[in-house]
Amino acid sequence: MNRLVIIGNGFDMAHGLKTSYMDFINWYWDQRVNAFVGNTTKVSEDILCKLQIKGNEDISCWNVFAFQNSFFFKEIYHKERYSGFEIIQEIRQHPKVFSVECCPFFETILQSIETKGWVNIENDYYQTLKNNIDSPRCDYNIIELNKQLAFLQGKLVEYLNTIGTSELKNDLNGEIVENFNPADFSTEGKKRALRSIGLENYELKELPNNSYKRQKLHPIHIMVLSFNYTDTARKYIAPNIIHNYIHGDLEHPENIIFGYGDELDKNYQDILDKNNNEFLRNVKSVKYLETRHYHELLEFLLSAPFQVLIMGHSCGNSDRTLLNTVFEHENCVSIKPFYHKWDDGRDNYLELVQNISRNFTNMKLFRDRVVNKEQCQTM
Repeated sequence: MNRLVIIGNGFDMAHGLKTSYMDFINWYWDQRVNAFVGNTTKVSEDILCKLQIKGNEDISCWNVFAFQNSFFFKEIYHKERYSGFEIIQEIRQHPKVFSVECCPFFETILQSIETKGWVNIENDYYQTLKNNIDSPRCDYNIIELNKQLAFLQGKLVEYLNTIGTSELKNDLNGEIVENFNPADFSTEGKKRALRSIGLENYELKELPNNSYKRQKLHPIHIMVLSFNYTDTARKYIAPNIIHNYIHGDLEHPENIIFGYGDELDKNYQDILDKNNNEFLRNVKSVKYLETRHYHELLEFLLSAPFQVLIMGHSCGNSDRTLLNTVFEHENCVSIKPFYHKWDDGRDNYLELVQNISRNFTNMKLFRDRVVNKEQCQTM
């Protein structure tokens, strides 16, 4: 019997890495503000956002703005250093002096951060894509939208290469390689799982901890399926661990996948019916065909019954196609999510299993295969 460990961005964050999209957008603003130095024009522009100084005789260009006595910021923040985000926010408060024009896609990202305190860029991309299906300037808009996503992908790779590396966490390593707990197995899959390791005729509670038969509960093969681009997953090494960077990694940026993967969405057929390949440019199912990573996953799923551990992946809709393939696979006998618990006692177990439920078309399987909270651990 095997184990599939699904790793998402929360896994990197648990290792102390600032890999959230919000951290990335804050870094982007820092880079934009840093670029003011040496800019002797009144315009600072890229594909996402145009910043412009209006007819103000005191600020002749962005270079002057960067070195000038920062009358806006030191008075307000009372500190010598301030983030690019703080500067941009203050610039927005002075429309008579500055103008800030963002493309609709980037404006959606910024609104998500402002209203929710977090953002899912891939999901915002997909929503923007769907909103343009019936637009009169649809073809042009989608080409521009895809250029904007490609720009963000390049910047994201650049950012992730600046954040450093992390160390292995022994507690998580133990969870990845530990023996199976048959109490975690689904009702419909338990007999099949125990048969696969030759224990269908035994009461496990009667087996001594050091018995040969109990050792059969050790996973034969473990695939760490990382949805991240960083090397954190590679810190976890054992003779039976296989690493699969399903969306690519920083060592091979040409193979990075950044887009959407929700063929279960009711609007997906409308996208196919457009008969326009620009709509499919960033479909994950298509991009998977550029490497063997997806086929290696399928081969692993078919090889034996398996348990799924979820560590730091939100199980949101942007990966719904792939997660549905895993969760409803006939060899899947258990889905065990590791949840986050805050200092005030709140946790996200319920939110996580709500997201997991959206990746199922068979809710009977969902209720049976997902491990209940009492048997799950925090990460």
